[in-house]
Amino acid sequence: MCLHFCWRCEFFGESSIATDRFLTRSPSPASGQPASGRAKTDGRHHANIRGLDFFQRWGAHVIDYILLFSFLFGMFAFIGRADKASSTLFFLLALTFGILGYYILLEGLTGYTIGKFALRIKAVNEHGRPPGIGKSILRSLLRIVETNPLLLGGLPAGISVLATKKKQRLGDLAANTFVVKVKDLEGESKKSVTLYAVIFAMLALFSILIGIFGISHFAKVPPQKKTFYSSDQTLQIYAYSDWKANSSLPPDASIALSNNIADKHLFVFPDAKNELESPFTLQQYTDAVMTNLQAKLSEPSVGKLVRLTVDGHLSTQFSMQGTFEGENVAYLVTVVETPTHFYQIMCVTQARKFDDLEAELKEISSSFHVVGEDGGVIAGPGNSGIAMFSYRPLCLQLSLSHADCKSCPLRLSDLKKEIAGLREQRKPLEKQYRAEIKNQKDIF
Repeated sequence: MCLHFCWRCEFFGESSIATDRFLTRSPSPASGQPASGRAKTDGRHHANIRGLDFFQRWGAHVIDYILLFSFLFGMFAFIGRADKASSTLFFLLALTFGILGYYILLEGLTGYTIGKFALRIKAVNEHGRPPGIGKSILRSLLRIVETNPLLLGGLPAGISVLATKKKQRLGDLAANTFVVKVKDLEGESKKSVTLYAVIFAMLALFSILIGIFGISHFAKVPPQKKTFYSSDQTLQIYAYSDWKANSSLPPDASIALSNNIADKHLFVFPDAKNELESPFTLQQYTDAVMTNLQAKLSEPSVGKLVRLTVDGHLSTQFSMQGTFEGENVAYLVTVVETPTHFYQIMCVTQARKFDDLEAELKEISSSFHVVGEDGGVIAGPGNSGIAMFSYRPLCLQLSLSHADCKSCPLRLSDLKKEIAGLREQRKPLEKQYRAEIKNQKDIF
């Protein structure tokens, strides 16, 4: 019979193994032996779970999940560099190593994870020793449900730890294991502690380094381009995947895109020529757009007007900065003329961000395309009727994968030949057109 009523009897008294086999009477001061708060018995050492802090377990889980996420994130970066068949294999290996190697083997053989070791708590069986592989497998299977941050956020484990007398989660109850404070255990040598510290420090460092690799890898990967269409599918524009269609923007815009985080926005406004009050040349229409925009801004400043070709149509482009409702804003406006319409492609952002975003906004604006048109006829005052061929197909213009282009029925080799032929045809026509523009100064 144990004469010293303490945590030993309270903790292990319910064990199926007789307690007198592992517990001895506490030494008496009269016996000449120093009194101790722990009893050493039969080479086995037991734990006091009564003072275990719930937040220690929670903190250990947070540390473990951060390191595991860092490891898997880095492995995902490696996977992205391989072909699809290898990617599947690498993904399975990463998950297997992350779960099997980390929780089942590490915790089963040592009682520790990196988080537990850092906070000086340990998983043990009813004898105060590491749980072993079998119990660790059972604990880990239930961990998938009860501590998974993506499912129930660890709520079942938290409730179980707070509600049970011995602070056990569901996996502990199923495997008959306990998480205890290391200071309440005996028999772990300094040599073992030092070895664990070195191993866990190396594992943590490896996980952090591979996570940093993953971050740097994805930071270098440019976002993918995607196609945005007008509601009637007659207009399209290419933008990066961080742009989203925004229905809350002006209702008269055929295409409206935004990236609210970066505070950049794009609108496409169509104007049918037959609905205008009077005929406009491209320059006259551009002047009207510029005048209207200047009227809305305080202290507007206009950049240089540039003439370019967008989608095979002669176009103009200018930038403007000013103050609107107390905020400094910047615009990049591209006006595209087709035989039947004028299109305003208007990009808006904060003035302080414009220099960084200008190249991207110009790239997106130049990708504008009127679906079904294979090149425009430039209609100047003289109506020269010079055909301006566009560089089709768009998938090649924008360096997209031909496999992702649904509008190209031809093989890639045929498309390359087609583009080369169009370029050769366009050279003399462009030269002729520039000469005509130079001679007819009243065009612009």
